[in-house]
Amino acid sequence: MKLTRGMVLAAAVSAVLLASAGADAKAGKNRNANASQAPQSAAVCDGSGKGPMGRGMFGVGGPSGSPGILDNFDSIDTDKSGSLSKAELTAWFEQRQEQFRLEQQERVKKADTDGNGLLTREEAKLGLPHLYEHFEFVDANGDGSISLAELEQLRDRDQLRLRIQDRVKTADKDGDGKLNLAEVQAAFPGLAPRFAALDKDGDGFLTLEDFGRFMGPH
Repeated sequence: MKLTRGMVLAAAVSAVLLASAGADAKAGKNRNANASQAPQSAAVCDGSGKGPMGRGMFGVGGPSGSPGILDNFDSIDTDKSGSLSKAELTAWFEQRQEQFRLEQQERVKKADTDGNGLLTREEAKLGLPHLYEHFEFVDANGDGSISLAELEQLRDRDQLRLRIQDRVKTADKDGDGKLNLAEVQAAFPGLAPRFAALDKDGDGFLTLEDFGRFMGPH
């Protein structure tokens, strides 16, 4: 099966309509909620318009989505047939992923002020603040630095999910299955300032479900 420009456009429009419908349904549900919950909802809104992890997982994610395909339709359609084959789409996605990987390497290289190929917490804080926020999740071996290889590991979603679970379990010092602000400050200092935004139900704790939102679609 090949994709025509019209099919891609229809898919993009459908996605927008579905998203809009979901937002309307959520808004309706919120309007029917108990009035006493309103201040709580306002308190956890960070006003960024982004998910908990911002741009993709830890700001690291491959380009995707129908609008991107539509915008680049002519360049993807290398044989100029007016439709996109699986081979053309695969080649384009691989090219985009490689481009993103190179851009990521360049950002890391720029932030690596001592040029040793590793990012310390301080280097990440100064050069890549979003990465600093989630430093402990990216630092797979827990040595206090992040390598390009560890950034590449973020593509393995299952492995990353297990790592998040392990880090959260270790941070849960009182073993109650959730993290309070003090526990987050001790275990994930870069993420602590966003505690209220991540605490979606405003109960003063972060659960694995809250951290699991990091693994959502992006």
